[in-house]
Amino acid sequence: ASGRGGGGEPAAPEEPRKLMVSDLHPHIAADDLKEVFSPFGELTSVEMQPNAGGAEGALGTAYITFQRPSDARDAQAAIHGLELAGRNITVSFMAELPAALSAIAAGGMGSALSGVLGGVPGLGLGAHLMMGGGGAGVEDNIGAERAALLARIGSAAPSPYVLLKNMFDPAGKDETSDPDFFGDLREDIMEECGKFGKVEAAKVDRASQGHVLLQFDSTGSATKAASSMHSRWFAGKQITAEFTDEAAFASAPSA
Repeated sequence: ASGRGGGGEPAAPEEPRKLMVSDLHPHIAADDLKEVFSPFGELTSVEMQPNAGGAEGALGTAYITFQRPSDARDAQAAIHGLELAGRNITVSFMAELPAALSAIAAGGMGSALSGVLGGVPGLGLGAHLMMGGGGAGVEDNIGAERAALLARIGSAAPSPYVLLKNMFDPAGKDETSDPDFFGDLREDIMEECGKFGKVEAAKVDRASQGHVLLQFDSTGSATKAASSMHSRWFAGKQITAEFTDEAAFASAPSA
């Protein structure tokens, strides 16, 4: 028998723990990404790749590595396609380099190896994202959008449950006089949010300050809905969207 490293079956490849995040606004930094991705699980590294050629305004790329593959899967499903600082980011899995190649890349030969290996992403790590000009106005705008994103992603653990606030005025004329108002509102919200994934259930809390709770079929669907609904205007009020949990959804009263 001709042994292959002991004669056993080849080891199954490990599930990917590393994500490539591309199409990033040039003003997004590693700390921003840590705040967005860390709610999904423990991170082992966040590595920024410089913009191509250092060109001002070029979109950036980052590499996020989780401790557990399952956390990487959840994050990829939830964050892929999310709008961050005006850009819909792309989040994809990538295989980690073998240890020998990682050591060479760390030694500064990433650019040479990338040519040999057909442009394997991830070589030439450890450089921070180049912060091109743009002025205080751009920085303030990025900060505001990042804060809005973190408000809906980081305020609670990502889950299939979303809380929408300011969806109605409990003392409003229609709310207090139209017996069909809350039923119609529930149906309208389920239809609108169904564009982002299946809405399993919805509850309208009449006694609240306009709270509507939604249960989606997955965390990914919930994240896309929260991203789209947050900061929208509805009936003269600005909506706030954030994650909640199963216990809060179960205990909420329903219209």
